[in-house]
Amino acid sequence: MIGRFFRKWFGATGSNTRNERERPPLSMPVASIEPTAAPPAGALDPDEVEDRFYRLVFGFGPSREGGLSPAEQATLRRVRDAFGGERFDVGSLPRLPAVVPQLMRSLRSDDVDSRTLAEQIARDTVLVGEVIRAANSAYLSAARPVSGLPQAITLLGHDGLRRVVMQMVMRPILRADENELTRQAGERLWEHAERCAHACIFLSQGVCDSFEAFLAGLASQTGAQAILREVLRTGLPDTPDYSAPFVAALGQQVERLSLHAARHWSFPSRVVQALAERADPADAGARTPLGRALLASSRLAMLDVMVERGTVDADAVLLATPPQGFSQERLLACRDDLRARATADA
Repeated sequence: MIGRFFRKWFGATGSNTRNERERPPLSMPVASIEPTAAPPAGALDPDEVEDRFYRLVFGFGPSREGGLSPAEQATLRRVRDAFGGERFDVGSLPRLPAVVPQLMRSLRSDDVDSRTLAEQIARDTVLVGEVIRAANSAYLSAARPVSGLPQAITLLGHDGLRRVVMQMVMRPILRADENELTRQAGERLWEHAERCAHACIFLSQGVCDSFEAFLAGLASQTGAQAILREVLRTGLPDTPDYSAPFVAALGQQVERLSLHAARHWSFPSRVVQALAERADPADAGARTPLGRALLASSRLAMLDVMVERGTVDADAVLLATPPQGFSQERLLACRDDLRARATADA
């Protein structure tokens, strides 16, 4: 059902629609990274950020020195056997609320008025609450609190409504409460998804479609819960600590599974390409504008979650590197924007 929804929304295929072929490629001037004698104070290497974040999500302790142990290799083989190739089962994901496909079809049309949208949204009380909550966000600077659905729809606009609906779709995929570990992981993953989506919009502003940037960030950790459940099902190596290569390999499996999900759901071709670039370890660096923005945004969001959770120093910053394609100043500006947004929403 979820696959049919995305195919109706984005088109018959994610990469071969007429509009996709006719739209000119977007180019983004990659910021020059000036070599410096020393990195900024508190700067963390991107690989270290990812290692620490996935340890937080999976509930692992500090890194163990050395390579993969035989037990770690066995666990990774079981994970690859479960999710290798294109065997990701989208049928195992939560079903969409019945109103969502109809609403998204309406949002694709500029001729649908606010009254019609309000009638469709009103059929789902959860969605009504989400729309009004989003419209009341202090970040929108509404003159007075919004209480009615028509006013909320007017404030958000079609693009804002699409974001609200996508958040409602993705939240149950990332947030699970099968046990305490998956529940806590889900909280961290959802915090990351929201921040990654907003950071991706910020870094790609002016060169990428804002909704595609939002969607890429929101879907960046889609595979994490499935990987975590498989690791728990097959059993972790009997050791109090795990090596950095083991954590990195699990993170790579998360990225690959997220890519498979996006392909199955027929996401826009540029979103799929951005996820593919991030998931490809042989790639020297993300190549497309959205790919570069996603790579940097994911790490910025990881660091921001860890700062909030107190697992890294509050002054820690993401170190700018050429593959990310953004200057240190631009990364800091994005971090500050995330923090301003969090303060406004508090």
